[in-house]
Amino acid sequence: MKVEALDCSYRYRHFPKGEQEEYAVYDIRLTILPSKIFGIVGANGAGKSTLAYLLAGLLKPSKGLILADGKNIYTTRESLAAFRKSVALVPQFPEDQFFSSSLYQELSFGLERRGSSRDEIQMRIAATLKLLGLEFDTQSLMGRSPFELGGGERRLISIAAALVAEPKILILDEPTARLDSKASQRIWELICELRQQLRLTIIIISHEMERLVCLVDWLVIMHQGKIVHQGTPLEIFSKPAELKPLGLEWPQITLLGYKLEQFGIKHDHRPIFEPQEAAILISKWFEERR
Repeated sequence: MKVEALDCSYRYRHFPKGEQEEYAVYDIRLTILPSKIFGIVGANGAGKSTLAYLLAGLLKPSKGLILADGKNIYTTRESLAAFRKSVALVPQFPEDQFFSSSLYQELSFGLERRGSSRDEIQMRIAATLKLLGLEFDTQSLMGRSPFELGGGERRLISIAAALVAEPKILILDEPTARLDSKASQRIWELICELRQQLRLTIIIISHEMERLVCLVDWLVIMHQGKIVHQGTPLEIFSKPAELKPLGLEWPQITLLGYKLEQFGIKHDHRPIFEPQEAAILISKWFEERR
């Protein structure tokens, strides 16, 4: 499913009387293509989460359109409901929103609301848990509370609850926030696995630029409610002068290329370098000067 944001702006209407309402995002133009991974980055308050909620159909633009396969998702209630079923958004700290005393209820809630049969629900839950490498049978799901799990497992359960309904688009808002390094690593590995096995469209909001640069097909940089740059990671990090004022931390693998140039070490001008590649170039440079 192709999703487009066409000149979208949004402003929240909870400002105190007398204060000017400011747009959280403004003039957004973005195309989300099927089976691709998109990264959205920016400083705090840049509008990243607001954009995610617009793309999920959970916020209606104050101006502009959200299209799904060329059709306005807000044409009818039915069209909006159908779109929302095809998109799953996992918010930041999703485990804070757990409402049930059992894992089974957390995972089955969405399917039950859609009228799925008991057998279908159990089949979908089992398949999703297997995909995520979580070993729970139906009995243990019924009798175990999500609050008994560690932080990494709770985050995986939150993602499982989103995937169980088989969405076409998965949106992850800071998926590794508040997790330790081991749990974070598992989340990033899972994202790669989901791409390979399900061919999902995945949209990731994250401050972990080092990860995004190596993972995403398309990178979106936001600043003060606007998209200021978008392109492939190679395209984005080929313009260091344009990115410096945005206050974003550069990934180490992008800095390597520029450090090599500063030392006069020739390379193919790629802005993204693995450490092993840089080490080979440095060794060759020293050998040439012996």
